[in-house]
Amino acid sequence: MKNILARGGIEFLAVLLGISGSLWIDQNQEVRQKKKYEQTLLQSIYSDINQTEKFLESRNTAFQADSTWMHFFATNWDNMNVDSTAIALSKQKPFVFNTLFFDYREFHPPLSSIGMVIQDGSLKEIQNIEIRKKINELYKTDLGFVLKNVQAEIEMQLNFRNTLVNQDDKKLAKLLSTTHKEIIDRNNDNVDNYIKPIEELKYFLTKDYVRTYIHLQNRNRFFVMYFIKSFEITLNELKILIEEELIALK
Repeated sequence: MKNILARGGIEFLAVLLGISGSLWIDQNQEVRQKKKYEQTLLQSIYSDINQTEKFLESRNTAFQADSTWMHFFATNWDNMNVDSTAIALSKQKPFVFNTLFFDYREFHPPLSSIGMVIQDGSLKEIQNIEIRKKINELYKTDLGFVLKNVQAEIEMQLNFRNTLVNQDDKKLAKLLSTTHKEIIDRNNDNVDNYIKPIEELKYFLTKDYVRTYIHLQNRNRFFVMYFIKSFEITLNELKILIEEELIALK
């Protein structure tokens, strides 16, 4: 009887150990899977950050060029040399003359992975709370402020276009007539002379509504640049946090 009980006890213990071992293996596998998924999320976000840094390099160049000229016009409207100003502005890339008076710039950083983890709830799979906070700060706060001010700039430009359209001015209509090839050639500074941009600028300098528009754009652009800088700082802070976390997860 004792042997039977002993044998039964050993078999029970073996079964218990087998179940416990299986559960331990399953738990370890689940932990490894979660860790791997978290690494994948962080690597995707890190890739977004690297792409956004490249995006900012080109976008900052364009925004800064616009800002420099906005400030110049705002402070020198009454005392500038029209010919030299029009020529220098025409040579400024990318499309600065066109952007100042006829177009606008948008801001769409490549943050698809960050947008996805926020929208589908997978942000909670990132265990580092500081990283989660920084992602929300970047995407919901800093980017939100940039987009709001860029949109304000776009709306001002669209309103300015409507003002131009409603002038019922034959001289203005003639000045603004152009072709796609001419736009490309002017942007590439591939022109025989600068008569047209000079005439356009001379016309604009006689209009108070153009002056008001430039002043408003200059004021708004200050905040666009300010919030882009904040966005850039937060982006860099997030990058450092993710680099550290990826090392810790190895």
